[in-house]
Amino acid sequence: MTRANVNAATPAVPGTPGTPATPAVPGNLEGDAGSVEEYELVSGINNEKVGEDEEDQEVIGVNITADEGSDLEFTAVKLVFDEGTAASDFDEYAAEVAIFLDGEEVARVDADGFTDDNSWTRTLSLDSGAIVRAGETGELTVAVSGISNLDTNDATDTWTVDIRQVRFRDGAGDSTSEDPTLATRTFSFESFATAANSELKIRANDDLINNDRVIDVHATNDTDNVALASFTLEAEGDSDLEIKKFHASTTVTSASNVDDLINSITLWIDGEEIATGEAVQDTDGVSVGADEGWLFDDISYTIAAGEKVEAEIRADFNSVADALDEGDTITVAITEAETDQASLFKVADESGENLLDADITGSVTGGAHTVRDAGISVELVGTPTAVKSFEADAAGEVDQGTYTIAFDVTAFGSDVYVDLDTVATATPNAGTDGSSWATTTESTATSTTVIAQSIAPSTSDSTNDTAYGYFVEEDSTRRFTVSVVLKPTDDSLAGVRLSGVKWGTVSTSDNTAATSADQNYTFNLDAFKTGLLNLSVI
Repeated sequence: MTRANVNAATPAVPGTPGTPATPAVPGNLEGDAGSVEEYELVSGINNEKVGEDEEDQEVIGVNITADEGSDLEFTAVKLVFDEGTAASDFDEYAAEVAIFLDGEEVARVDADGFTDDNSWTRTLSLDSGAIVRAGETGELTVAVSGISNLDTNDATDTWTVDIRQVRFRDGAGDSTSEDPTLATRTFSFESFATAANSELKIRANDDLINNDRVIDVHATNDTDNVALASFTLEAEGDSDLEIKKFHASTTVTSASNVDDLINSITLWIDGEEIATGEAVQDTDGVSVGADEGWLFDDISYTIAAGEKVEAEIRADFNSVADALDEGDTITVAITEAETDQASLFKVADESGENLLDADITGSVTGGAHTVRDAGISVELVGTPTAVKSFEADAAGEVDQGTYTIAFDVTAFGSDVYVDLDTVATATPNAGTDGSSWATTTESTATSTTVIAQSIAPSTSDSTNDTAYGYFVEEDSTRRFTVSVVLKPTDDSLAGVRLSGVKWGTVSTSDNTAATSADQNYTFNLDAFKTGLLNLSVI
C-alpha cells in the first residue's frame, strides 16, 4: 500500500524549566516504523439488512494486516455514507453507528451526526488500544443500528458505506492517515421481520398420536386430555416469536356434531396447557356441526429465536352414555386454511409486527381416530417372514411361498374374540368373514393360488375359545400369527400384508354378518407386511 503523505511527529512532553523536553513514548506498541501491508474487504459482509430496532448489524468489514515492522494502533476512521435508493435523511433509518476491532467496540456515535450538511461523512475517534500486532491481521467492522419506528415507505431503501480513511500510529510514534481504497458496500434498512428472517414452522411430530388409532372412551364418564394431533413449532430466524392466536379445525364422521364427541379442546406446549379453544363457526355452542374450527385466543406464548417446542391439541371426550357413539371418528387439522387468516392465527416478532401468512409455514393433520368403550389395539411382533417352502426344480412344478405375520392383540373395555377365519381382501369391513390379508403393493403377481391360510394364537385357551373366535380377556394381550401359503400360475414376485383383524365382543355365531359386535381393526398396519419372494413356474 502507498502511505499517504500525512505524517505528524509525536508532540513532546513539556519538561521542567531549564530541562529539555522528553519525547513521548508510545505505549503498548512494539517495533519501530510500521505500515499496513494490506487492506482487504471481508467477503461475508455485503448486502446486509439492518432491521428495524436491530442493534449493531455489520454493514462493512475490512481485514487489516500490519507489516513486520511494528504494532499499529488505529486512532480514527472516516466513514462516508451515500444514499442508494433512500429518499430520507440517514437518521430516519439509523440510530447509531459503531466500529469494532476483532469484536471489541472501539467507537460509537449517534447516527444524526451524519447529515446532509456534511455529506453523510464523519471521522470517528477510536478508543485507545485498537491495536493490530506486527505481522498479524485484525478485522475492523462498521455496524449500524436501526431506529425503532422505521417508516413503511423507507423499508427496503438502500445506502452505501465507504471506509474513506484510517489513521494509525506505529512503534516509532509516527501517525499516518491513508485511504484504504476499498470498494463500497451496499446495505438496506428493513422491517424487523424481514431483517430477522422470522418464520414460524409447523411440523407433524409423534406418529403414535397422529396416525389413525382407537381411542378408549368410558361408558359413563368423560375421558380427559386425549391427544389428537402432535406437532412442533419452531421460531426460525433471529427474533423471538410470540404466539397470540392459534386455530385448529375438527371434523367428525358418523356423529352429527363435533360436540357429540368432545366437550372441550385445548392447546398444550411442552407439556403445559396453554389455552382452551372456542368454537368459531357456531359460537352459541348449540349446534357445532360436523366441521368446526377452534380459536385459541389471547395466548401470549413466546418461542425463543431458533428454538423448537413440542405441542399437542387435546380434547375431553364425552361418555357413551352421552351423544357419543362407538365407531364415531374425529380428526384435527392445522393447515393453510387456518394460518392464512389473520383473525385466526396471529404470531408477532420482537418488534410487535405480525408475521405475514407466507412466514407461517407447514401443517399437521391427525388421523381419523375412532372412539370406543371396548376394543382392541394391535402391535407387530418381530419381522414378518417370507420363505420358499417348496422350490420347483422339475418341469411342471411351481414354487411355493409361506408368509407369516405375528402380532399382539390387547383388549380394552371388555373381553373380545378374534375371528378364527381368514380371508383374502385388501379392503375389509365389518361384514368380512375373518381377519384379512392381501398381496403387497410391491408385488407383481397377477395370478397366485392360495394353498393355505390361517390365523392361530401362540397359546391355546380351550376354556374360553369358541367355535367362532379366539378369546382375549379385557386388559390382557394374546399373540396371533397369520400364515399364508401361495403358489404362482406365472412367474411372479409376491409379498403378503395384513389388512385387518376381525374381532367382536361376543362370539355366538359365525361373524359373517355385520353386527354391532363385529368390527375390523385396520389402523396403522403399514408395517405388517413381508418381503417379496420370486415364485417361479417350471
